[in-house]
Amino acid sequence: MRPGRLRSLALRYGPLGLCAAVLVWHSAQFGFVTDDAFISFVYSRNFAEHGELSFNLGDPVEGYTNFLWTLLLGVGMFLGLAPEPTSLVLGNAFAIGTLYVAFRLVELVTRRGSPWAYLPPALLALSSGFACWSSGGLETQLFTVLCTAAIYCYVRGDGRDPDGTPNGDGRWLGRAGALLALAAMTRPEGLIVAAVIAVHRVGIAVARDRRAPFSPHELRAAASFLALWAPWFAWRWWYYGWPFPNTYYVKAA
Repeated sequence: MRPGRLRSLALRYGPLGLCAAVLVWHSAQFGFVTDDAFISFVYSRNFAEHGELSFNLGDPVEGYTNFLWTLLLGVGMFLGLAPEPTSLVLGNAFAIGTLYVAFRLVELVTRRGSPWAYLPPALLALSSGFACWSSGGLETQLFTVLCTAAIYCYVRGDGRDPDGTPNGDGRWLGRAGALLALAAMTRPEGLIVAAVIAVHRVGIAVARDRRAPFSPHELRAAASFLALWAPWFAWRWWYYGWPFPNTYYVKAA
C-alpha cells in the first residue's frame, strides 16, 4: 500500500479507532453478565448439546425473546466456547460495529470527510448506557447494530440531491429489509422499527405523488423481510405452540 494511501486511511479511521478503544475501556469498567443472560445461556446449552431450544429438555417453552442471540451463543457453545466471555466479546464487537455504521450514516447525509461524522461514535463511546450494555451478556448490541445498519441501507437506497433528484441505489432497500428481519428475530421490538420505516416509506410515496403504490425496490425490500421473518415465525408457532413468547403471556396477565 502506498504511503499516501496509508496516511489517508489513518486520518480517516484513526479517530474512529480511538472511539472504539474508549468504548472497550468504558465497557470494561462495568464488565458484568446480568442474571437474565443465563436464561439464554441455558437455552443455548441445550441447543448445542441436545438440539433443543428449550429450558427443560422435552418441554419446549419459549422463555426467551432473543432468538438470534441465543442461537449464536449456542453455535459458540457447540464449538466449545463458554457463553460468558463469548457474550462479552460479541457485545463489544457489535457495539464497535454500531460506531462504524453510525459514522458512515452521518457521512452519507452530510459528505465524506465531514468532521460531524465522528460525533455519534464519540458520544456513544462516552455513553454509560451504551458502554454498560456492550457487556451484560444480552442481545442489546446485536439488535442495535442490525437496526442502525438497516437505517443506513434505507437512507442509501433513497438518496436525493438537494433539488430532489434521485441519487441512491434502490438495491440497498432490499438489504434494509433483510436486516430488519434479522433485527425482529433478535428482539420483538424489531417489528416496531420495521413498521416505522414502512410508514415513513408510504409517507414518502404520498408526498411524491407517485402513480405506482410501490416501486420494484420497495417490493424487494418487503420480500427480503418476509423471506427471512415469516418462515422463522411459522417455525416458532409450530415448535412452541403459541404465536408470542411465554414472557408476553406472563407479563400481560
